[in-house]
Amino acid sequence: MLYDYEDEHASSSPPASHELRPYTPPEYAITQIALLAAALSLTLYSNLQNGSWMESLALGYLLFLGISQFVWRLKAVSTPLSRHLNLTVAIFTILEAVRLLLPIAIIGPHHSPSSVEYAKLACLASAFMASFISPRLVRRKEPSPEGQGLSDMNAEQSPEETCSWFSYYISYEWLTYLMIRGFSRDLVMDDLPSLPTYDAPTTLLQRMRKARLKGGKTFWTLCLTFRNDIKTIMLWSVATAITEYLAPCAMFYLLGYLEDPNTTTTVVHPFVWIALLFLGPMARSVCYQRSIFAGTRLLVLSKATMIQEIYQTMLWARTDNSIQEKIDSQTQTGSGDVNAKDKKTNSVKMESLLSYDADAIANVTDIFYSLTASTVSAAIAMTFLYQLLGWSSLVGVAVLLSLTALPARLSGRQSRLHGAVMEVTDSRLSRISEYLQSIRTLKFFAWEDVAAKTINAIRATEQQRIWKRNVTSMLIFMAGDMLSLVSLLAMFTSFVLFTDRPLRAPTAFTALSLTEILRAQFVWLSKVIQWVAQGHKSLQRVDKFFELAEERKRLPVGPPELTNATFCLTRSSGFRLRDISIAFREKALNVVTGPIGSGKTSLLLSLLGETTLESGKATCPPDVAYVPQTAWLQNSTIRQNILFYSPYDEYRYKQIIYACDLVEDLAQLPSGDLTHAGEQGSSLSGGQKQRISLARALYSSSSTLLLDDVFSALDTHTASRVYERCFRSGLLDDRTVILVTHFTTAIEDAELLVSLAQGRVSYTKTNAKSPSKDAKSYWTAHQEEVEVDSSSQSTMNPPTGGIFEQSESIGSTHYEVREVAVDETAKEEKRASGRVPRGFIVRYMLLFGGYVAAILTVLNTFLVQIAYFSITFWLSIWTGLSTKPDYSSKATTYLLIHIGTVMAFIFLQFLNNYIYQRGGWKAAKTMHQRLVAAVLNAPIAWYDNTPVGRIINRFGVDIQSMDSLLVDWLRMTLDNGIRLVLRLASIASIMPIFALPAGFFCLLGFATGEIYARAQISVKRLCAVQISPIFSHFSDSAGGLAVIRARQPMDDVFQTLLADKLAVYMRAMEAQYNCNRWVSIRSDFCAATVAVSAGCIAYYKSGSPGLVGFSLTNAIGLSQTILTLVRNMNELEVELNSFQRVSEYAEVEPEVDPEEEKTKAAEVPAAWPTTGHVEFKNVTVCYSMGGPDILRDVKINARPGQRVAIIGRTGSGKSTIARSLLRSTYVVSGSITIDGVNISNIPLKRLRESISFVPQDSVIFSGDIRSNLDPLEQLDEAELQSVLLACGLTQMYDSESQHSDGGVSVHTQVAANGKNFSNGQRQILGLARAMCRRSKVVILDEATASVDHETDVRMQQIIRSEFAGSTIITIAHRLRTIIDYDQVVVMEEGKVIEAGTPRDLIDIEGAFWGMLKNSGEYEELIALARQS
Repeated sequence: MLYDYEDEHASSSPPASHELRPYTPPEYAITQIALLAAALSLTLYSNLQNGSWMESLALGYLLFLGISQFVWRLKAVSTPLSRHLNLTVAIFTILEAVRLLLPIAIIGPHHSPSSVEYAKLACLASAFMASFISPRLVRRKEPSPEGQGLSDMNAEQSPEETCSWFSYYISYEWLTYLMIRGFSRDLVMDDLPSLPTYDAPTTLLQRMRKARLKGGKTFWTLCLTFRNDIKTIMLWSVATAITEYLAPCAMFYLLGYLEDPNTTTTVVHPFVWIALLFLGPMARSVCYQRSIFAGTRLLVLSKATMIQEIYQTMLWARTDNSIQEKIDSQTQTGSGDVNAKDKKTNSVKMESLLSYDADAIANVTDIFYSLTASTVSAAIAMTFLYQLLGWSSLVGVAVLLSLTALPARLSGRQSRLHGAVMEVTDSRLSRISEYLQSIRTLKFFAWEDVAAKTINAIRATEQQRIWKRNVTSMLIFMAGDMLSLVSLLAMFTSFVLFTDRPLRAPTAFTALSLTEILRAQFVWLSKVIQWVAQGHKSLQRVDKFFELAEERKRLPVGPPELTNATFCLTRSSGFRLRDISIAFREKALNVVTGPIGSGKTSLLLSLLGETTLESGKATCPPDVAYVPQTAWLQNSTIRQNILFYSPYDEYRYKQIIYACDLVEDLAQLPSGDLTHAGEQGSSLSGGQKQRISLARALYSSSSTLLLDDVFSALDTHTASRVYERCFRSGLLDDRTVILVTHFTTAIEDAELLVSLAQGRVSYTKTNAKSPSKDAKSYWTAHQEEVEVDSSSQSTMNPPTGGIFEQSESIGSTHYEVREVAVDETAKEEKRASGRVPRGFIVRYMLLFGGYVAAILTVLNTFLVQIAYFSITFWLSIWTGLSTKPDYSSKATTYLLIHIGTVMAFIFLQFLNNYIYQRGGWKAAKTMHQRLVAAVLNAPIAWYDNTPVGRIINRFGVDIQSMDSLLVDWLRMTLDNGIRLVLRLASIASIMPIFALPAGFFCLLGFATGEIYARAQISVKRLCAVQISPIFSHFSDSAGGLAVIRARQPMDDVFQTLLADKLAVYMRAMEAQYNCNRWVSIRSDFCAATVAVSAGCIAYYKSGSPGLVGFSLTNAIGLSQTILTLVRNMNELEVELNSFQRVSEYAEVEPEVDPEEEKTKAAEVPAAWPTTGHVEFKNVTVCYSMGGPDILRDVKINARPGQRVAIIGRTGSGKSTIARSLLRSTYVVSGSITIDGVNISNIPLKRLRESISFVPQDSVIFSGDIRSNLDPLEQLDEAELQSVLLACGLTQMYDSESQHSDGGVSVHTQVAANGKNFSNGQRQILGLARAMCRRSKVVILDEATASVDHETDVRMQQIIRSEFAGSTIITIAHRLRTIIDYDQVVVMEEGKVIEAGTPRDLIDIEGAFWGMLKNSGEYEELIALARQS
């Protein structure tokens, strides 16, 4: 860190307008002054002898500048003074070095400099280095007026910003500490260098926004945003292309000297050319690493910018018009109650944009280096070749230019194929996501095989397109690889056939070295062309996303009121809310009711601006708290979900917890309100999720609440308590509440009742009664209870979760993000440690087709490298024979042999690429099939601990790696490994003494590479882990867009949260790429040392110029081979990590043992079950082995044909009864039997196929109605249509729907997750699905919770008629639906507390009787029970 001069009172006084601190730290400044003084002293001593004082005056001036910049503390003067000093010292040192060293480089007599002159030059060079290696100035931020500047001033600076210029531009020493730590242990995020301040994500987004205002496509907008970075890349690219030819030039003159050492034409000493064998590669390495440093930084910045812009667009756009599956107008059913939160398909499309497209666009940044360097390099090479070969080089240039069009043509095909692949990939990921989101439905219906078949069918289409894309990619690579070789062959052919000059070693090997450089450039360019082709298609997709993203328009600010308003849900939907005129009562309870599909949810969404206002007028307050029908929770703690980034008020928080009846629930959770809710609230019951969602709205400061059927998931007792405490307690007296519900009490209390039917207002009813007049006394009576009940909860503790602290300022509200703390129960993604076992390489290659295929692959790779070296080896022999008398007669023969070696290499290279591509394609196919089978057959408990986003990551990024990346890195690693061994062997065989320095420096290079590899693997794993929170944030946000956008400041809040997560990811990404620069510069140093060693040995022990040329060519190429091998090994290990991750999930233990299932199948009667007699005998179950008991000693006896109701409070274990019957829990003791057979002795698939299950939230999958009702195609169309008719679905829609038949048929299309159907409609379809199975045992898990009373009555009639003879087990909240059942079982805390007929339970006046008493329908229900 920089030295800082400060007064002793500096900490207590504000800084002056000019910050006082020196530019150069004192220890470096003093050293520089001492060295300049020494140089001046030596000059004065020398001047006493020759009498020249000009040099002394110049050095005196430099010394004066050094002392001045040290003494002068004013930054405005010190900074330019220091820069002037350093520049002057550098120029003076260079001039002095040229004066002293230039004569030595010339062969012949010259004056040797004295020791004093050498010492003076050393002092000057050291003085320059003192400034070059000193840390750089850090500009500290001024403290803010609020006094928060101290933390900014003391914030940790990135070493990238404070390191010396030498470390920054040349050595990358500021990363050494990271490499050492990474070598000794696994790295954590705190080990990585901080993100530089100039790379802050929010700054990037602001720059992108400004560039967007100027118009243009995404590519040009990115170019405008990062134009300075692009200029830097291109500048260093030009420098790289120029310095790249220093080594070939040195080799040409060195070989010329060795060919005829006694020639009088040689002017420059050969040691100059030997020195250039070191300085040339090192200069090239410095320039190249700077270009790549700027390029990789641009890659990270552009990716981060794209992610932020996509997210920002998602927040403000109407996402149904975004880039997602277009649902044809005839496929929409026109439902009104479209659940706006059901946007998982959109989420997967977002993931595709984030992972595939953002990466592809970022990779396009390599085009700036590649195109610039290739153009400049080609121009220099062609000029150089013309000097070597004359007009023959023009033939090669013509061939090169004519064949260059081939990769360009192929890249167009590559782009089209990539787009086709991405379309199918999107479809596959959408389908996988849809299945995984509803995995319990799949498993409970035993549809795993159906899902696997569907996914594999899509995958087969995808793989066909991938194979075409990979073959095209292979041809592009081959074209780039062969262009230079073919052009060189054309040059040599024309040179031999049409000129009389012999092919000498300097000419041949320099030409070969030049074409090798061109070959590397064109190979890289061909790779970049592939990335550009993919990036072009991704840019088109992103541009399409931005173009189709229609801005969501908020309604004008005002009270919630609609006047003759007509709303359209989506462009493809035929459903409309028509001519709606409602003036909702402010600070009152407004209730909206109506049958399913009438448009209730759509009405709320219209107030939020989530639909399109086609005509009329509408107003809404700017800040609204919205609670959707399907609860939306963030993947965070319960407390954070309730606070929703609002300031923490302990008293208010306790009130809300009590009002939503969450006190007892939180007491039962392991960490209270700090328990992690899990993905989509997976750790909570449906009722708990709904009440937490309600609590979030109540806790907010919003004056208006939109509540969509918040009581549907609650049992009668809980619903009554929540209603009393929230709506009758005075808690909402000063707030406008619009409630969609069928809850009778709420309808009675409503000051305004609105009934909808078929998208229109059927009637409105006003009620002058205010239910909250006595509310104050009610609330006061319960305040003490709140305090007592919550005193033991963790809500007493101050919040430790990440919240936004709100502070009032003039005219604005400020939200400050604080660190998010997650409770210990949150499951973090497992991050592998250590190295990927080398055995995974063998495991992967065995997937090519077994041991034979793997061995043949390695053998062919070896033959390719032998063929490659035979080209240069034969060239060395050929040039060695050029001095023979009979050369001219045999030149054509030598040429034909050379052509044969080149053709053999091209053929073997093509065969090698084909073998690898075919093997990799087959391996990816096999692993995907295994992964699908393993994931779909995994136990449900595995899904509880494994977020869906993590699984999709395996199917997405990891499978993509196996599809297109892993096999290429494997091929290149084996290629370069064998090539390195052959290079060393070829050099050592000709110059044996070379083995000693070559072995030492190669070992040093590989030791450096090993340090790098261990650290890099750890950093890349951190990158892989840190991208997951970004995907999760997108997924969370996509699921709750309406909730987020309803709250006025929340879109900015969530944008800031994304920026924070991105900053962490960018920190890891930049560290990952910068580590490559650290190892590259060191590997190049080792390889350059090897090259200069070869040059020295060739000079002292010169042999045949042809063989020396062969050795030097390999020595110069050694640099690239070592570096490429180290990098390839690292990249291979990283991509093997994807293979390891896929293998890990592909080996998940299945839910059942297939062998055991076969044994059980033979023992179960073929006709089982015949009656449907279900019995629980003292059953105790838990969700996981060793977990707490959920059911305790449960006894239930459901006789054949009986209807049994399971009722109880939310969380009492009702749904666990159903899960246990479907064998998705662990039975600790007791047994469950069906028709006398223990279900543990029945094959799981057979058991679940024999039971029909209708869950609380029925799931329907994309496709058509037939595939949802009967995916196994066991029924014909007429039978299915009769089921739809029986359920009343064929008459569900009116004439205004887009369906000409006015209803649903077996061919009606279903959108992803059934989002074109309302919740109630999906429930009826779930019931229809159960009817199609015709099972003896039917489980209804609150199947009528989301429907109105009339629909409920109709569904109960269907259940009685269609399931006659089946044993029905119903889990219900509505007591009316089960009052006529044969048996009622009352659950509490996992135990059966009452069981019997409704009449018997009423007579004993127990828990069931108490529920009836509090239902509000006591008299009516008692009468119904007496009649049954």
